[in-house]
Amino acid sequence: MTAKPSKDTKSDAAGHRGRLRERFMKSGPSALPDYEMLELLLFQAQPRRDMKALAKRLLKKFGSFSATISAEPADCRLNRWMQHKR
Repeated sequence: MTAKPSKDTKSDAAGHRGRLRERFMKSGPSALPDYEMLELLLFQAQPRRDMKALAKRLLKKFGSFSATISAEPADCRLNRWMQHKR
């Protein structure tokens, strides 16, 4: 039997994006690890999904933040939601 997440856990997750944006705005990109910078970008594509794991997988695949954001879109398709829908 698995325990349900507490209300504190839910509110913590809900505020993650806001806290991340605030840290970025206050301290700039050098205050964030690459995966969090990538998360900020991915938030725009998927407003209601956790992007941390995807950001880490993309960085692992491409090796750096700059290589990841410079990659061809076809090379980034690690998840169903990233695939172009016709």
